[in-house]
Amino acid sequence: MNSLRFRAALAGAVSILALQACGNAASEPGNAPAGQDAPIVTEVPPAGQLPTGVSPLAYRLDLKTDPDAESFGGLVEIDVDLSAPHGRIWLHSVDQDILDARAVLPDGTSVPATFTGDQAPGGVSRLDFDTPLPAGPATLELSYIAPYNFGLAGLYKAVQSDTDYLATQMEAIDARRMVPSFDEPRFKTPWTVTVTAPAGMQVIANGEEINAKPAEDGWVRHEFAKTRPIQSYLVALAVGPYEERIAADIPATALRAEPIPLRGFAAIGKRDKLAESLDITDEMLLWQESYFDYPYPYGKLDLIAAPEFAYGAMENAGAIIYREAALLMDEQTSLARRRGVLTTHAHELGHQWFGNLVTPKWWNDIWLNEAFATWISYKTMHAVDPDGEWNLSPILAGLSAMGSDSLVAARQIRNPINANGDILDAFDAITYRKGGSVLNMFETYLGEEDFRAGIRLHMKRFEDGVADADDFMQSIADGSGQPEIVSSFTSYISQPGIPSLDVAVSCPAPDAGLITITQKRYAPLGSDIDPDAQVWEIPFAARINGPTGDRTIRQMLKDRVTEIPLDGGCADWVMPNADGTGYWRFDTGSDNLNALIDAYDSLSDGEQILFADALESGFRAGRISIEDLKRGIEATTSGHPRAVSEATGVIPTLNRLLDESGQENLRAWVQATFGPLAEYLESRPATALSQQEVLLRDKIYSLLLEYGDRPEDRSALLDRAQRYIGANGTPDQSALPPEDLGIAMKIGAEDGGRAFYDAATAYLPSVTNQTERRTLLAALANRGDESMVEDLFAESLKGSYSADEVFAVVSSALSNDTAKDRAWEIFMAEFGAIVARMPEIRKPQLAGMTGYVCSVQKSSDIAAFFETKGALIPGYERSLAQGVERAQLCSALKTQKALDVKNAFQ
Repeated sequence: MNSLRFRAALAGAVSILALQACGNAASEPGNAPAGQDAPIVTEVPPAGQLPTGVSPLAYRLDLKTDPDAESFGGLVEIDVDLSAPHGRIWLHSVDQDILDARAVLPDGTSVPATFTGDQAPGGVSRLDFDTPLPAGPATLELSYIAPYNFGLAGLYKAVQSDTDYLATQMEAIDARRMVPSFDEPRFKTPWTVTVTAPAGMQVIANGEEINAKPAEDGWVRHEFAKTRPIQSYLVALAVGPYEERIAADIPATALRAEPIPLRGFAAIGKRDKLAESLDITDEMLLWQESYFDYPYPYGKLDLIAAPEFAYGAMENAGAIIYREAALLMDEQTSLARRRGVLTTHAHELGHQWFGNLVTPKWWNDIWLNEAFATWISYKTMHAVDPDGEWNLSPILAGLSAMGSDSLVAARQIRNPINANGDILDAFDAITYRKGGSVLNMFETYLGEEDFRAGIRLHMKRFEDGVADADDFMQSIADGSGQPEIVSSFTSYISQPGIPSLDVAVSCPAPDAGLITITQKRYAPLGSDIDPDAQVWEIPFAARINGPTGDRTIRQMLKDRVTEIPLDGGCADWVMPNADGTGYWRFDTGSDNLNALIDAYDSLSDGEQILFADALESGFRAGRISIEDLKRGIEATTSGHPRAVSEATGVIPTLNRLLDESGQENLRAWVQATFGPLAEYLESRPATALSQQEVLLRDKIYSLLLEYGDRPEDRSALLDRAQRYIGANGTPDQSALPPEDLGIAMKIGAEDGGRAFYDAATAYLPSVTNQTERRTLLAALANRGDESMVEDLFAESLKGSYSADEVFAVVSSALSNDTAKDRAWEIFMAEFGAIVARMPEIRKPQLAGMTGYVCSVQKSSDIAAFFETKGALIPGYERSLAQGVERAQLCSALKTQKALDVKNAFQ
């Protein structure tokens, strides 16, 4: 970098914030010199991937930032290689004023360029050169100024306790907000970053800080080591008065000769809340190093709790950024939240290998990052906390994705990405949870050691490079020695939906049983899905109990109908998903269903969980009667805590299908079914309960308060909620344990009326804990009356809440059963202002809230509204389609099942 010229330009950039980008209409490129190929000038702006032929090789980025300012200045040099002469280069830039743009050739020739931005959605921009650039190496140089983003994207500003902080969130396509770049995952290059910031500020980046020296007028220039090759979405920066906590180095190992420096950063006053996450990091990372048989790649490791963050966390190489609620812990952190923090942390650490060291070529394979990190997080936690029963987590993750995967508008795991607006679609439950569950299924099928051999091979084949799904599956096939797995894997990632197995158990002869399996696509009542249009290659496993004992059979199902003979006698019962690790649903005849109910206590933990899912999914598909549903739910209460929890999921749906009289009878049934279990769990000391029992105790407590019959407990909880927020005096945080906060705030909003609302909103400004603030606001918005919802929208528009909190208020209010009509009126009337207060990534998700209504007509009207506002929420289309479909399915279930449910609870 020509440091004198560029430092002078940088200083000027910061002082002339109103200066517009130089240049007007693009100049015509000059003629190619004699004997040289005609220069490439691609006319049509690329909607998706940038054109081939220009490859970035390295970035050198020099920034000047001040959290108290409204904008920053930047200078970037990008070394590129041109496969042919170019008169125009396409790249990415969002909200930047380009002050100067040029290319420098190896002989020192400087070629001026004209920058033209916003040529296609996603900041697609172009550089037109006064003279075409020859094939071979060149360096692009751009100086610019840009505003800090307030939508939690790019280099953004977050404010906490009237103090400004800077942090970054680049994934998916927001690095282009901080620096003009080739902002695609296939381009992995080293980055050398220098940041000039006011003295006294912490400055954290991907590389280790190698120098910090005074600059002019109270500024300090921070220089960071060049990184290994990383993609632009992994570039990280945090600047501000963060408090630092230095942890012990992670020790050297046989794989890694040098220790890893480990630090944590948090907003003022929150340093000590980093301790637990820092303390467990070494165990997690050392286990993952051993699993991959590859040393941690990025030298040092910083964990940064941003005062505001749109996601849970971001796996930036060597500088992971978290929302506070996903990293900070103290005595007010519930067990459920603590488990969430730990899995998020293990997820981000796992990304340092899968996603960072080896990166997908394009966004259609982002599932390779996120599904793998989801799956490895559970394996990591099971290794470091075996009492937590984390081995069940992939099963539960898969079930949690099945709501989305039941839709005709569902994505496939490996979904085509044809335009920038499609990219955020890929960050959903299908990618993370279904993908993680599918990986777990194939690990079970192949065997843990063989699967790990494929993973290790993949790391070594593609270290510091890019790979796609075909590369991954080939590595698994080669490493495991089982090439037949590829076609089965492909059938799962290349089509949407849930395989649904109709498992018929028969006995054609006294000494010979038969299982007949017919596969379809799962379709709930009212769905437009054609259940017979798809076939999967399913790594089927079933548990058989009969005269010959208890055994598991395994077979790859490739045909629509498969018959499996059972030699040695007829089965007493068949569990059609052995250990619950398969990603499929099942239906079975009433005789086998009743036999499974009778043998429920003999099922494994995972099988009990899948049995509970089969009850609800069968009911929603019209395959299980309400009587069998009730009997099955009652049977689960003697089983594993997570199976009980899964079985309770249908109760809110049953409540909505009933009138007031039926709801009274439902409450009596819920109390009779789950009350004895609650009393047992509540009578035991917490130290005598497993983690899963503690979680179930808390869930059943909330369930009985909302859908059971515990009026005295409800009144007592309201009193404690009032004391907590100081409704009648000074707030008392000891009045509620953290696990009761959510249900207490809901009951406060419902039963405490306006007085509770006023006290809660008066208490809120004193709260800096993100989880507590979001819980309180969501409860008020979801359970308050119309006047409360009106006030919450008004405060959101005034700027009283953070961007993420605004999203919580809006989503909760629009699903408020008693005030949703008024909430939708305000939402539509103030749509532009509300969207402006949202995190960038949440904007297209707003359209999915159409699914909060249970009416075909209302959903159609809301959809028409969103379609007129599409320019404000780019990429909304799939979210809207899924929301409309959810509303239609809700209406269909009500039409077809409400009478049966009413009769069952007369």
